[in-house]
Amino acid sequence: MLDPKKRRQQVNGPMVHRDIRTETQRPQDIGSDVHDEADSSGEKESKTAAIQEETSIFREPFSIRRVRKSQDNKLTAMLQVRNERGRYLEEVLHDLSEFVDEIVIVDDASTDGTPEICKAFPKVVRLEVLEKPLFAEEWRLRNTLWQAAAGTRPDWLLSVDADELYSTEAKKAIRALINQEYADWFAFRFYDMWDGRTHYREDDLWCLHKRHTASLVRYMPGYPYFYPQQNHHVPRLPLSCTVLPGVSTELKVQHLGWAGSLEDRVRKYLRYKRIDPSGEWGSLAHYESILDPEPRLVPWKEGQ
Repeated sequence: MLDPKKRRQQVNGPMVHRDIRTETQRPQDIGSDVHDEADSSGEKESKTAAIQEETSIFREPFSIRRVRKSQDNKLTAMLQVRNERGRYLEEVLHDLSEFVDEIVIVDDASTDGTPEICKAFPKVVRLEVLEKPLFAEEWRLRNTLWQAAAGTRPDWLLSVDADELYSTEAKKAIRALINQEYADWFAFRFYDMWDGRTHYREDDLWCLHKRHTASLVRYMPGYPYFYPQQNHHVPRLPLSCTVLPGVSTELKVQHLGWAGSLEDRVRKYLRYKRIDPSGEWGSLAHYESILDPEPRLVPWKEGQ
């Protein structure tokens, strides 16, 4: 699952993923590395001052440091949903109920009875139903969900979409991931399942599984969480999480959003083109590729 000997830096959109495994490079460690490379005392002083300024954002107040605990952490899943009846929501909520402690949901003004599905699950401790949809302003929707989840006093938050299933290995590992004090977020490999659940898509434009996506984060009261003001393709975790120490794992997640019928994929294509016609928030080539008649598909394997 995790290789404690490897350290690398991954980039996933605006999210910078540092793989720290069993050790974290602290600001003072960074400073000492550069300090030793200086040739003169004057250069040492100037470089040390610059490094101290650059790494000041990593110095966390004691009120934040002390919330890190290595046991008895509460895991809360948070979802934003809209018109999910007849899709994957019930399966996802059943699955989450097996390995999380609580679930928080924001319904984005559904018109098909989606909130009633959510209410049927005992672990859904908070359900907020919006009167007007925020789907076209996704950063506001993400922020609304974050605030709702934060209000339940979580220890860790797992950001899940209504069409995602965590692998058996990921579900078994998640308690070990959260009950530690060295990392504040974890990233997983997400696979875009295509035309069913037996294959995922892999080509130049569909390679989400080749990088890591952070979806599990420690909640620290008082920390300045914020999302970038984007109307579409907003990262699932606040952008300010990226400066915290985190781990990129090889654990898998199935994304079922493209696993349905061709008609379903066409509807999503039309929605993306309506929300982002000029490709301001995403790639127009990626949108067009949704309609590829013969995409390259690879067989799905649950394990490594």
